[in-house]
Amino acid sequence: MGSSLIDLVFRSDKRKNLLMLLDSGSKNIDEIKDALDVTATSILPQIKKLIDNDLIVQEDKMYKLTVLGEFIIKKIKPLISALEVVEKNNSYWTSHDLNAIPRHLLERISELGDCILIEPDLNHIYEPSPKIIENMSNAKRASTFASYFNPAYLPLYVELGRKDAELSLNFTQSVWDYLSSEQANMINELMDMDNVSLYVSKEGIKLTEVTVTDRIMLLGLFDKNGKFDQQFIMSFEPSALSWGQELFDYFKRLSRQVNKI
Repeated sequence: MGSSLIDLVFRSDKRKNLLMLLDSGSKNIDEIKDALDVTATSILPQIKKLIDNDLIVQEDKMYKLTVLGEFIIKKIKPLISALEVVEKNNSYWTSHDLNAIPRHLLERISELGDCILIEPDLNHIYEPSPKIIENMSNAKRASTFASYFNPAYLPLYVELGRKDAELSLNFTQSVWDYLSSEQANMINELMDMDNVSLYVSKEGIKLTEVTVTDRIMLLGLFDKNGKFDQQFIMSFEPSALSWGQELFDYFKRLSRQVNKI
């Protein structure tokens, strides 16, 4: 082969995107041009390189992956997806502490998919983002782990509980101590609901929040100086919801359920 497979795949977005496209099935040149938004002049040389390196083959005007191409794309697709997740919000991932995420989930960060970064409104720095409240307000189920207290969230949980949403709430000990003393009325109301479960976790978990509803996955991390900056990653992808639920369940297993103040 004239060049390494790594160079062949990663040094050209056109080649990389073409391989990813053909992973979903055979395509003709018009389908390739439309899907990748390229011209025949620009893509045909890249197709030739992939054919010459036995990664794709042309049969009856259709291009498809070879057996080698299928093997290669199966191995690199998770890496490409993970890079896309990180690159889209690179400043967040590189400036925050990832140690709270268990390694087996960190290795599957590609499952977060197309994420958006939620940043605080400087004019309302202590208020939760309207995007977060909007996407949580009609949840039918919600699981939250939180190591900080946001006064706007507890009334929201009470409202959801009254609407018969299935809630599983997990707070660190310091947050629980505050809530059970300063917000005892709402905590007691939540405890009286059959559809609500409350848990308490130990201190020291380097995660500000993970919330999973039937619509969104919300992830918050401390920055590398251990500070909470009210930045969150939000995703609507089904795979992200499953990923976030696994993360919540991981911390739930390390917690204890509480039934009274």
